[in-house]
Amino acid sequence: MKKLIFLIFILILAFLISYFYLQEILNLDSLKQNINWLMMWASKEIVLSRFVFFISYIIFAGLSFPFLPGVLTVAAGALFGVVEGVILVSFASTLGACICFLLSRYFLADFVNNKFFKKKSVMIEKFNENGPWYLLSLRLIPTISFILINLIMGVLPISIKKFYYISQLGMLPATIVYVNAGSEVSKINNINDIMSLSLLMSFALIATLPLLIKWLVNYFNQIKKN
Repeated sequence: MKKLIFLIFILILAFLISYFYLQEILNLDSLKQNINWLMMWASKEIVLSRFVFFISYIIFAGLSFPFLPGVLTVAAGALFGVVEGVILVSFASTLGACICFLLSRYFLADFVNNKFFKKKSVMIEKFNENGPWYLLSLRLIPTISFILINLIMGVLPISIKKFYYISQLGMLPATIVYVNAGSEVSKINNINDIMSLSLLMSFALIATLPLLIKWLVNYFNQIKKN
């Protein structure tokens, strides 16, 4: 129970710091106002700027700071260009997700096992069959909470290695969209505007492909057995 309380404390603290302090500094308007200075700094301090960005992204994503990773993803496109920005964000966001995943596994798993053991055993059985495909589908839909997926997966039977590469693959399409939008940051008025309804529907359709592929594999395997 103490672990659960501590995890809740971390999440609430991250939200409060992000909402009342960091959001006032790291937001889209601030990025647009300081973009020229930031671009000069990024071009002058090539190694340092990438290092600071990369570590900051991992910390904000790993400790579940809301709002900030989205702004940093857009900033990556503006400061480093599409290709380099996608590479930095892809690895930083995935490493951050793994930190959040491990925090959940350490602080939350025991509580879930004790309180929901019977229900969880059924869920684990289903997850063992299709878990990686579920994770990939969830990652392909950018509107589903990044933090929530990390926390839930932390209490389910999936290895950190598998969680890492599936997460990186699944988050890559949305990363490309946001970083590419950041390359023309002056045209963005709201981060939420980056994802149009048609684009979100496209991501939702793409997200069904892993489950469809899994179903087809099971279907043809069943035919072979018969």
